[in-house]
Amino acid sequence: MNGQPDGLTTGRRLSRRAFLGRAAAAAALTSVVGPLAACKPPQEAGAPGGTNLDFVIWSYSVETVQSNINKFQEKYPDISVNLSDFSWNAYHETMVNRFNSKTPMDVAYDGGNWLPEFAKAGWVVPLADHFAWVEDYRDKIFDFAWQDMSDGDKVYGLPYYADTQSFLYNEKILEDAGISEPPKTWEELTEQAKGLQGNGMEFPVIIEMAQDLPTITEAFTSMVFGRGGEMFDTEANPLWTDPASPMAEQMHWLVDAANKDSILTFVPHETNAVREMNTGRHAFTVLYNYNLAELNNVARSPRAGQFKLALMPGETQECYGFAKFYNVTQMAVDRGNDVVDACGEFIEYFAGETDGDYVVAKRWALESGLGFGQKPLFNDPEVRKSLSKWMDLDVRQQQLESARAQRYTVWYGIWDEDFRREYASAVSGEISAEDALANAAERWNELKKQYSG
Repeated sequence: MNGQPDGLTTGRRLSRRAFLGRAAAAAALTSVVGPLAACKPPQEAGAPGGTNLDFVIWSYSVETVQSNINKFQEKYPDISVNLSDFSWNAYHETMVNRFNSKTPMDVAYDGGNWLPEFAKAGWVVPLADHFAWVEDYRDKIFDFAWQDMSDGDKVYGLPYYADTQSFLYNEKILEDAGISEPPKTWEELTEQAKGLQGNGMEFPVIIEMAQDLPTITEAFTSMVFGRGGEMFDTEANPLWTDPASPMAEQMHWLVDAANKDSILTFVPHETNAVREMNTGRHAFTVLYNYNLAELNNVARSPRAGQFKLALMPGETQECYGFAKFYNVTQMAVDRGNDVVDACGEFIEYFAGETDGDYVVAKRWALESGLGFGQKPLFNDPEVRKSLSKWMDLDVRQQQLESARAQRYTVWYGIWDEDFRREYASAVSGEISAEDALANAAERWNELKKQYSG
């Protein structure tokens, strides 16, 4: 692409009101296939009769989900599935409202950031309490994914997909500038970015940032993990009140990168970030790993093959790993054993092995480049051949082995909505990093007191 793509926000000096206003519109973009992007075709009805299940998801590639449902119903003709989907931006609020109003739901997408809240409320149930076969998957799931699907010692789901927030870069831009390898620390990233600025690149670093997207906290968490840090300790105390903490250091780095060093700009959605990386105006970004598949898609990317995966900058180069997964609701259990059994068939088909293969997770990996939590898929020859077209599998293996999940609490999902506002305000230059961190700590402690009392 030459010139500014239509509808993109490339300048950092856009007013925050205008910037955040564009975020909602950007969330509806479908130019990039990603599991948090919207795509909703006409819904098909399941087969009549037998046991009926209500399945709730966020609006990503709904046509593929419905296709998988159709195949499931062919294998299990006595089970019919009604699919409902809701915007990713509003999914948490929508699900809370649906649970509180007892709107029928049997199986639903969930994430580790919301699981403690849903579990404590009694809205979702531990899978092993109802299906003995669940524990057979423990050694077949990456540790970070199993942790993300668990509350305490109980696992509540199996993976729809699992991935990492990853550091991506344009290798050709670095090579043309005489840079032999990607940065290993954030300080080295600043140095490389300033060097690229000297060659005429205005903003070498670009990130996704919109306060209505949970995505941005996950990207920030991955940066903190790269420094070897945590955001909370095992007693759920905030760790960023110390200015020397990795979380505080990373917040300061972002604020300085955007407002003092002027090496960083932001756009309101991952689709914008991918399109902007493809212009050649930026060299570095932090996004969900599946975006690398789109960046290196020869059919759609003018710079396919230039984009690479690197370990997250920082002392330990760890990163945030997560799973999005299938839950069974208490409403399904209340409907009786036939419904519970049908939920078990559904979850094992969609997340586990069917006739010796992970049919749904493998399809997502091959067709959409989605990450997965099922270890055997990483050694599947067909999957490896597909993945190797757009990323270095040795680097990916290192990343998966070092990825770790966040420590979540019952109130995390609520706090996160406030934190994203503070984060966006600080990076956009409206408040200081110190004020953003102090406000986030004050809100965290208020919620901790409220929910721990």
